Amino acid sequence: MSYTDTDSPYSQFNFEVQIDDEPVAGFSEVSGLTMQLETVPYQEGGVNDHVHSLPGTFSHADLVLQRGMTEDTSFWRWIQDVMSGQIVRKDVVITLQEGFQSESVWGWEFTGAFPTRWQGPDLISADRRMAIETIELTYERFETLSGLPE
Repeated sequence: MSYTDTDSPYSQFNFEVQIDDEPVAGFSEVSGLTMQLETVPYQEGGVNDHVHSLPGTFSHADLVLQRGMTEDTSFWRWIQDVMSGQIVRKDVVITLQEGFQSESVWGWEFTGAFPTRWQGPDLISADRRMAIETIELTYERFETLSGLPE
């Protein structure tokens, strides 16, 4: 049976996830692309009308991937290994596709990532693919992919 874009079970998963340069899953929602510069208050002696705010360190939220689908067992094994205590950091690339299996229009690379939370979906029917309701990844840093819009 051939699928059209609207019939395909993957048509709503426009975020492709790659782990160590291999495509492993598709997701319909990505959140947590947040970066914040913490500030450190500094009271200067003799200055009584304000407190200085000095730049501190950057922090970021965990990456949250929602409503995904995968047939890749290596992705599932990585999640299981980390959840059982074997922390393995990997590089994760997420690209936004313009449409199902079309060109990437935007992308981000997350270095030193590992999963910190996995939530499965309600199981309705048997399928060879594994559905993922939510997976959260922590990471060391992220940046936009080169060659894509800036």
